[in-house]
Amino acid sequence: MLKHVSFITADLDAVLAFYERLGGVAEKNLTTAEGHRRAVLRLDSDSDRQDGGGGRLQFFQVAGELPNSHAHWAEHIALFVTDLRALLPILRAAGVTVSRDLTPSPSGRDMAFVLDPDGRQVELLEAGATRN
Repeated sequence: MLKHVSFITADLDAVLAFYERLGGVAEKNLTTAEGHRRAVLRLDSDSDRQDGGGGRLQFFQVAGELPNSHAHWAEHIALFVTDLRALLPILRAAGVTVSRDLTPSPSGRDMAFVLDPDGRQVELLEAGATRN
């Protein structure tokens, strides 16, 4: 079971806004004892889980240039979203780069790839039933 995925970012506010548009809920947004900003987003709707699971993204804001972002589709975060067909125009209007437009996934779900503010590939999969 996935506990969390952790990344560094140069702009924590932009990253939080991006993932909140995709349905994430900020659980933590604080400054660590070392002086770094840290945020944790919950990606599922089950806030009552006792095991700490449910998919979380953790970001640490760092100063200076980030390590090279990987724009290749194989390195990505995959998220289920509701009504992907309606969400894509909203993301485009907000300036989000769509790197792979709407297409059926191998499982038959609607799928698209977008870039987060740090250039990471984010696969968006329709959370509803598959199309046949």
